[in-house]
Amino acid sequence: MLRRAAARAGFTLLEILIALTVVGLVLGNIVMVMRSSSDAHDDETSRATLELQLDQTLDRIVLALMAASSESLEPGASAPAFHDRMEYMQSLGVNNGKLVLGAPERIEMRVDQGEIIWIESPGEVGERLATWSRWVRKFLEGEQPNGRDDNGNGLVDESGLAFVLEGTQVTVMLSLERKDPGGRTVVYSRTAIVHCRND
Repeated sequence: MLRRAAARAGFTLLEILIALTVVGLVLGNIVMVMRSSSDAHDDETSRATLELQLDQTLDRIVLALMAASSESLEPGASAPAFHDRMEYMQSLGVNNGKLVLGAPERIEMRVDQGEIIWIESPGEVGERLATWSRWVRKFLEGEQPNGRDDNGNGLVDESGLAFVLEGTQVTVMLSLERKDPGGRTVVYSRTAIVHCRND
């Protein structure tokens, strides 16, 4: 009797294989859940980064144009025309009854690079420039290059950064686009209305 009890004390090969299969399935499910959670986190981080960049860029543009003299805005064509760049000079105040303006500045979209660039003293020796945003769409969200107003805003084939001038008011429209880690295209768009200084 002792010999039979000793022989039955271990596990059979079949029992070990079943246990390993169950452990493998459980570990596989845990890995899939963790990977899915990690991908969702990466996707959300990518979207949040794009949305933050959109908000920061639009805020910079709005602050720059709020301090601009409406007399200095170029190009001066009014709505329904749009422009993918705006030149201006900031109003620094009045000295002896005369308006004092800062150096010329320009905000422009560089379509080939998908960037928004700020330039101080464009074309001059002391020119300075900074990239304010990347991932700018070639065309505003909903717009196609087909000669029609696809997104219903009264403009035709407007670029990813579009300025519309109406008197001392500038409407700024911006669309950014980026692929998330899952390969899906994410687009965020915003519009802001700026009232420039009427000195």
